[in-house]
Amino acid sequence: MKSLDITRHIPILLESITDFLLEGLLALPETATPGVIIDCTLGGGGHSSNLIEKIKKHPQLMKHRVLGVDRDPDAIARNQVRFKDSIEQGLLEMHHCSFSESLNAVGERPIYGLLADLGISSDQIDSDTRGFSFRFSAPLDMRMNTTRGIPLSEWLKQVSESELADVLWKYGEERLSRKIARKLIDLRAKSQLPSDTLALAEAISSVFPPPMRYKGIHPATRSFQALRIEINEELKELETLISKVFPALASGGHLAILSFHSLEDRLVKEEFKKKEIYTLPHKKPIQADDSEVEENSRSRSAKLRLAVRK
Repeated sequence: MKSLDITRHIPILLESITDFLLEGLLALPETATPGVIIDCTLGGGGHSSNLIEKIKKHPQLMKHRVLGVDRDPDAIARNQVRFKDSIEQGLLEMHHCSFSESLNAVGERPIYGLLADLGISSDQIDSDTRGFSFRFSAPLDMRMNTTRGIPLSEWLKQVSESELADVLWKYGEERLSRKIARKLIDLRAKSQLPSDTLALAEAISSVFPPPMRYKGIHPATRSFQALRIEINEELKELETLISKVFPALASGGHLAILSFHSLEDRLVKEEFKKKEIYTLPHKKPIQADDSEVEENSRSRSAKLRLAVRK
């Protein structure tokens, strides 16, 4: 069993994100009211840790606080150990809630910056109890917040065939969505629904013609992504973040949003197009360079969009 403060997650575009957030703090007048930078997806704590270290190099900034938010109770528990010193020094504050609820933790303090890493963390993927991966047998849960909502196993027992097909197509762009939905509903009718991740992946794979099962990505990859997005209402969370939390940023507040799915990136891109609200330091999203992709293959699909609130 690994130590609570150990994370396998490698933060993506670390310096690009934390330098940008620090830049926003350094632009503030010294008389600025003490405020917060929200790390909406604390995860493994990599971005927050790097940002705190940079803040420490500028004594005038140490009146501000990084506010770490995560709906995964495991991430909160792990970071309470990792950031014990920073919490005691008043540099970091942690809250167990979804990032769409982060304003509840802010209170009356001004928000000078916001980071959201919209991907799933390596710690969640590597867990043998959470059900995000089919590399090993795990319960069909997939909830990022295990204290709320229903696990995937329960959702599969009640979803209609048409809704299931729509989810697989919309969130996974799975071309065989209808056939997969029919397969799973047939298994349900026979009381043979898969009970773990390996069985679910096998059931999905069985729909594919043999030549498609053994080339490229695993045939269940897109379906697992789609089911995770649905179970966690990830797009609804992002929509609430954009509509409720973005407008709460102080004038000059810096936003850094890291997305891994075209639907997520499209929502952020459309929001940042509002020229009357945002200034964009880069017209196109920032992506990981070859050396980062070689070190962390997960960074290949990441798109970072930066904006300054006018």
